[in-house]
Amino acid sequence: MKLSKTFSLTVFSPFQTYFEGPAMLLSAENKSGPFDILADHANFLCLLTPCELKVQSKNGEQKFPVQRGIVEVTDTAAYVFVNI
Repeated sequence: MKLSKTFSLTVFSPFQTYFEGPAMLLSAENKSGPFDILADHANFLCLLTPCELKVQSKNGEQKFPVQRGIVEVTDTAAYVFVNI
């Protein structure tokens, strides 16, 4: 699957910003299992379980270890507050 459409993504913790910019794909896990966020995703809010957060952007794929976190997806952006 070729991904070209992007959404604004910020991945941050209390003391560090891990990613900020346009992303094509966000992959993570919650209690229900793994999930993906793409551009135009419905509004969404969930708690993350320990996982490897994956962000795909025009610069390639980045991975971040997460112990716990919160994901919020709005009409135009996604925010991931990790390791809280």
